[in-house]
Amino acid sequence: MSSNLELYIKNGCPWCHKVLSFMEANDIELPLHNIDESEADREHLIEVGGKRQVPCLFIDGKALYESSDIIDYLKEHVVEGEVAEPTPAADPAPAAGAHCTLDGHCSF
Repeated sequence: MSSNLELYIKNGCPWCHKVLSFMEANDIELPLHNIDESEADREHLIEVGGKRQVPCLFIDGKALYESSDIIDYLKEHVVEGEVAEPTPAADPAPAAGAHCTLDGHCSF
């Protein structure tokens, strides 16, 4: 993996959970930034990413949104060998104040 990757997430976001489950199933470790735990990370996401939306994968400083797009990127550029699909599990309910959509993201 030659790109600098960082993942921005939020507690209670089912789409973040989807990406994290995929990463766990494929032994992918990336720097994680939980915007609920760091005001600086939240501000950076909004300022640099341009959206109030998670999950967000920064690839060399450029934002990639939508859980399926993030997983597709990880499959193509990060996973070595056969791709493992995560074990289906109950997704957490969206957190209070999060507006989660059916197309793969939560806004805040």
